[in-house]
Amino acid sequence: MSRPFERLGREVLVDNRWHRYCRDRYVQADGSEGEYFYVDMAGSCGTIPLFDDGTTLLLHVERYLLGQALWEFPIGGMRPGEEPLAVAQNELREEAGVRAGRWDGLGYFAPYKGASNELCHFFLARDLEQVGQDLEPSERITVHRLPFDEARDRLVDQECGDGQSLAGLMLLDRWLRRGNTLAARQ
Repeated sequence: MSRPFERLGREVLVDNRWHRYCRDRYVQADGSEGEYFYVDMAGSCGTIPLFDDGTTLLLHVERYLLGQALWEFPIGGMRPGEEPLAVAQNELREEAGVRAGRWDGLGYFAPYKGASNELCHFFLARDLEQVGQDLEPSERITVHRLPFDEARDRLVDQECGDGQSLAGLMLLDRWLRRGNTLAARQ
């Protein structure tokens, strides 16, 4: 097994409340010195909300950078030191206007493995209670309650898919293959 790359130094080129853009100097596989530019992020968290009747919530989110709206599950960024579950709970309440009494961790993945060190954690939220959205001024989000299969189709069939929501579906599929169930009570 090879040893991990050795970092020689780091320079922060841009720093804001959500991420830092960095340049690292490191020892490459052949022993020479290399540079690596990347986005340093604390992470992100997504939630698949599931009501007892088998419906879920999808958000229709206007994305500034893309100039279009995407179907998505509730997802939000983390700040350094935040716990994934707490961020997921807060994002579900703020973006979808829902609180959950039951949470299951589905896993995590690396959404931009070559450009960022971000990890995205996904959760299944059940025992849901609607409480109303609390959006930030930068957010334009509408909430849609749909049968789960219809929501899956909307996520998968849209021309430009949301990668985090699609990966969340795969994590849910893996979680179910491991013997877990979506039943209201286990």
